[in-house]
Amino acid sequence: MSVEAPSPAVKLAPEWLTEALMELQYRFPLSETPYQDVAERLGIDRETLLEHLKRLNREGLLKRVGFYFNYRAARRKAALIAVSTSKPEEATKLFAKMLEITHSYLRSHPVYNLWVVGKHPDPEAIVAAAREVAEKHGNGKWIVLWGVRTHRLSVKYDLYRGVSRAGPMGRVAQNPPTPEDLGIPSRYARSLRVLPLEPRPYRVLAAKLGLDEATLHSYMLELLDKGILGDPGAALDGHRLGFTYNAMFTLAPREGVELPRLCSWVVENVDEATHVVERSVTPPGAWRHLCYFMFHSVDESKAAPVRDRISRSDVVDDVLVIPSIKDMLPGVIR
Repeated sequence: MSVEAPSPAVKLAPEWLTEALMELQYRFPLSETPYQDVAERLGIDRETLLEHLKRLNREGLLKRVGFYFNYRAARRKAALIAVSTSKPEEATKLFAKMLEITHSYLRSHPVYNLWVVGKHPDPEAIVAAAREVAEKHGNGKWIVLWGVRTHRLSVKYDLYRGVSRAGPMGRVAQNPPTPEDLGIPSRYARSLRVLPLEPRPYRVLAAKLGLDEATLHSYMLELLDKGILGDPGAALDGHRLGFTYNAMFTLAPREGVELPRLCSWVVENVDEATHVVERSVTPPGAWRHLCYFMFHSVDESKAAPVRDRISRSDVVDDVLVIPSIKDMLPGVIR
């Protein structure tokens, strides 16, 4: 592990807890005893580690420990929806009645100020929701940015550098099988999104599902290998830890550069990008910055080097940075 002092914005006690959270984010053990393994790496008692993790969970700093469930394995469509509205709370509530909403942010953009991530099996339902919200709670202006391909999804925080940094297993399978294709019920896969903060988390989960520990653990490894699960480890509340600046970076490619190449360049060159998504837009032609990623940091100044690095790339024509103003769904486990 790094011997650097943690960022002044990250104040955790005891001191080893910062290193523990880094281990749980970036080197999460895939054994049946992940907390024991981390405790041994740090040279501390397992029960002491679990006691502090439970405290951080109660305080909201630790959202969960577990796996990302790839929504494509559930055959749902997801989109980033932007509308112009003077009533963001009412707009968010209306979206939530029509779609599964995982994010809703007020953001600083001259036209579109509310940005929502919505999921639904029917793409037309997403477009209809965008249109209805824009008409009822705004001036009728909306766009839907479809997730054509997610190149990376890994929301993790480097507590030493004070910036977001993707984990080692953040790449997303584009066409994974469903759990049922593997003979595994979906509820087993979904249960692994949150691992109990207990000495043997798979044993606790397995008992609730009517399985044995070894079977559930073997399912986890298979689901992870097939891309149904991903990005294992701790999910932190970055804002509570001092990562108060977050922004959407949207990129337009240079002439002759295809979007997949641009997004692949971001994955290879921007570790700070927590999501990297290639998008298309409805209505067609309404938005040209179709490679998207999120950036988080303890202060705005840390975004400048990232923007400079991108601007010097020979595949990028333009960079539009859209900072977040307010999370309309704080505390949601994603």
